[in-house]
Amino acid sequence: MENVLILGARGMLGGQLRALYPMGTGWDIEDLNVLDFDALRARVEALAPEAIINCVAFNDVDGAEDRPEQALALNAEFPGKLARLAAARGIPLVHYSTNYVFDGVQGEYAETDAPAPLSAYGRSKLGGEQAVAAAGGRCYVVRTSVIFGPKGQSGLSKRSFVDLMLDLASGRDLIQAVDDEINSLTYAPDLARATRRLLEDAPAAGVYHLVNQGAASWCDFAREIFRIAGRNVTVVPVSSDRFPRKARRPARAVLVNTRRPRLRPWREALSELLVGPERLS
Repeated sequence: MENVLILGARGMLGGQLRALYPMGTGWDIEDLNVLDFDALRARVEALAPEAIINCVAFNDVDGAEDRPEQALALNAEFPGKLARLAAARGIPLVHYSTNYVFDGVQGEYAETDAPAPLSAYGRSKLGGEQAVAAAGGRCYVVRTSVIFGPKGQSGLSKRSFVDLMLDLASGRDLIQAVDDEINSLTYAPDLARATRRLLEDAPAAGVYHLVNQGAASWCDFAREIFRIAGRNVTVVPVSSDRFPRKARRPARAVLVNTRRPRLRPWREALSELLVGPERLS
């Protein structure tokens, strides 16, 4: 399967997927407005892809509190339409969701655990999961968390936490980082490869968790970034109350992968990003 359509192809994850599917097609905001679904449908039907991977999302967690309609349009309504289109054409769809569909009370979550989002963003992503499932067909919802990796080419591509920390470290030797929010971490190249394996293996439609092994607070993550990068920066742990934000986050929403081969530990993936694979052996 090489004739794959990747939506959001110039983002961090989309760029990694494009590298894995050089014979595929990648569209981003410069190519079309996905909310003009009639135009998108016509282009998809003309292209006749063997599969669709949707990396398009409204991923401004705090911004969704002020713009819930926009979040729902991109995160729930659009994936539902895309899933119905894929089902009608008899092709698989991969759609990405988030650990923020959980409230964090349980701490660790398998694919079958009941969601309970705390924010408008989380509710919009859960709406997308439900819309994709309702479409039938071979549709995969891949939940992931805290994606990091090489920056995407799109101007709208978010910078990862790794980039933000390294930029901050260029101007200071002490940084505060939240230590009471714990998440799974996911390296974009690993997630892209795991997505390709998912499509190749063609398991039953449903929800799959794809994250690197292990979990970390933002403080843990920052310390490891500076350790591997050789930066002499002191990271001071602080409560999330120190950085007030509009959207509520789960205190601990670690995704447990029970259905697919496990990805490598996140520290190993972070080392590859910061020092290169040739120095890991």
